[in-house]
Amino acid sequence: MDGLPEIERSTDVDASPEEVWERIVDGALAEEWLGVEIDPRPGGPVSVPDEDVIGTVEEVEPGRSITWSWRHRDGDPSQVTITVEPNGDGSRVTVIERLLEYRITGSPPVFLDLAA
Repeated sequence: MDGLPEIERSTDVDASPEEVWERIVDGALAEEWLGVEIDPRPGGPVSVPDEDVIGTVEEVEPGRSITWSWRHRDGDPSQVTITVEPNGDGSRVTVIERLLEYRITGSPPVFLDLAA
């Protein structure tokens, strides 16, 4: 993935890491706060209401981080990692989104010569 674009942003939140984590992974709270619906388990779906998005949770470290890959059906895939860390009386939330190389896997296409 070297050379592919990556965006990283951090923000301090006046809430405990547990409260922040709940907002990230708890159904309606994630949709309210992040605009996404997440099933916070490896293999769980990630979706954006009213958008044609394909996404899958890859890794979860409960209370600390979640990583998923997603893309619009006609867009480039990316991977998002959200990390929550204690920071004084609150939390620091870091979001990293990386563009992923788009690959099609499987057998090469087969062409039939129907004129023969």
